[in-house]
Amino acid sequence: MTTMMEVPHGDINLQTGVTQLPHNYMSFQIKRKGARPLRFEGTELGMAMSFTPSIPYWYEINIYRKTDQSYVLAIRRFHQAEDLRDTVQAWEAASLEDIIDLLLTYDAAVDVPLSFDSYRLNTHAAEVAALGMQLWAEIEDSRHHFKSLVGEFLHDIEYES
Repeated sequence: MTTMMEVPHGDINLQTGVTQLPHNYMSFQIKRKGARPLRFEGTELGMAMSFTPSIPYWYEINIYRKTDQSYVLAIRRFHQAEDLRDTVQAWEAASLEDIIDLLLTYDAAVDVPLSFDSYRLNTHAAEVAALGMQLWAEIEDSRHHFKSLVGEFLHDIEYES
């Protein structure tokens, strides 16, 4: 797991979708599925990433503080397979405690892609049951993976404070 508790204000031009503003604030734009992009100015307080080359997906968690002292949580799931779409979810909250609550109650099951081929409509009940068990296993794996990252992230935050 990679964590970043302090964001250096170095060469901002290397980061996509980020613009430096006066007073060391940056402008962020986070795309969201089914909603307009979340645009705000502020600083990134922390980041954690679970990338491992042997796993077909990984998570990235970002926590930001906006210039109005409210907070933003972004959860991204990336896939190594080119035919799967990466997902991004983002929320705003008035306090850091609210952001931590959102992080702790996030259900990674919503990130598991559901693939159902139409040719399987005439499948036997046993095959449908096997597909259901496979989906359940993928959901549990995703939940475990995400909870592990959150646990390490929160441990690092506590250790740094």
